[in-house]
Amino acid sequence: MATDIDVFAIKEKIVDILDSDSTLFSATGASRKVRKIEAGAPRMRNDLILETTLPHIWVTNDPAIDNLEVYNVSSNAPLLSKHTIGIKIILLAQEKSGYAVEEVLDDFVKLINQDITANYDLRTPGGNESTSVAISCKLSKVSELSSTMTGRFRQGRVVNLMLVVVSG
Repeated sequence: MATDIDVFAIKEKIVDILDSDSTLFSATGASRKVRKIEAGAPRMRNDLILETTLPHIWVTNDPAIDNLEVYNVSSNAPLLSKHTIGIKIILLAQEKSGYAVEEVLDDFVKLINQDITANYDLRTPGGNESTSVAISCKLSKVSELSSTMTGRFRQGRVVNLMLVVVSG
């Protein structure tokens, strides 16, 4: 029987990968670096994120979490399954002007894309292939968090990832 997929563990692995990039992340609040990265959705109220520790990244579910295809069934149990998993990375930052925060967010997206491209199979940072949790992971789309935030001193981005994971 095919083993099931731990989606939250995948999100935690992405957090580990982003955390390990000292160009992107610094818990001390260094200028133009993300201060906090966590798995799970942000606290929301009326489409506004309530977090005050900025810049901040959340690794959470895409609306289409898992598209499952089953292969090789034996005794009515799947032996091999292919999961196409949607993950989104939410970024929120605040600067003194709209154009400054837009530049910071664009830089963060670039670094996230570089980290995911360099670690397409989501292995432990600096780890062997045996630590991989995906066949592939790629950035599929980047969008504004909310069009009502455009040009404001607090803005956000949503980076959509598409993962392929095989269980068996």
